[in-house]
Amino acid sequence: MSLPAFASGHTKMFSKVQLGSILAEFTGTFLLTFFAMAGTIVLFFQDNFFNQTLVCLYMGAITFLATFFSYSISGSHYNPAISVGFFIANRIGFNRLIAYVCTHIIGGILAAVLVSYLFSQRIGTLSATLAKPAALIYPEGLMLSTICQSVMMFIILLLFLGLTYLKKSKLYMASIMAITVFMANFVNLSLTNYPLNPAITAAELLLYGNHEAVAALSLWLSPFAGAGLAGLIYYITFIRPIN
Repeated sequence: MSLPAFASGHTKMFSKVQLGSILAEFTGTFLLTFFAMAGTIVLFFQDNFFNQTLVCLYMGAITFLATFFSYSISGSHYNPAISVGFFIANRIGFNRLIAYVCTHIIGGILAAVLVSYLFSQRIGTLSATLAKPAALIYPEGLMLSTICQSVMMFIILLLFLGLTYLKKSKLYMASIMAITVFMANFVNLSLTNYPLNPAITAAELLLYGNHEAVAALSLWLSPFAGAGLAGLIYYITFIRPIN
């Protein structure tokens, strides 16, 4: 199975971005944001552990479905940090990077607005949950949150880049990425209360966040740091596929 056109090393910095790719990225990001935020509001269990697990399962399931059906169309990023990492790894062009990042942010904000409208009576639950990351109650909580998000995103992107380069099937890739997203978000949410997707974080901060500027910026930028490092390592080493 050959790689999609977008996944091959690009020969031009600016390349045409197809509308289908934009729509696929928008849909995936919108669904991820909607179910992540709605799952935080609609609590099915009294135990926070089970509620957190359910939210992560939502994100893993959406990742699986979106990757399986849309990978050949857009590459299934659904996360601006993923797109930045792919750009640094020389896997997408600058034009596609800008289009994807803008699409992700817009999709996340629109999904957050829809959640606010549908669950306006219970929106205080989400606002209280996102008021302050759990790790920030500790003296070095902000650093811990930043490191956690950077490391988790580094693992996700390096694995994603490896799977695309090794030309794995859609089913295999969707399954591995869904499991990875579930586990990484579970670890991350245990510390920060925020997902690894800057598009979702931006929407939450804009609508409900009550952070100091430094904390908010750190939480938003840390996934980009991990993704950038993963993209750089991939670009430098350029691991060959195993026969």
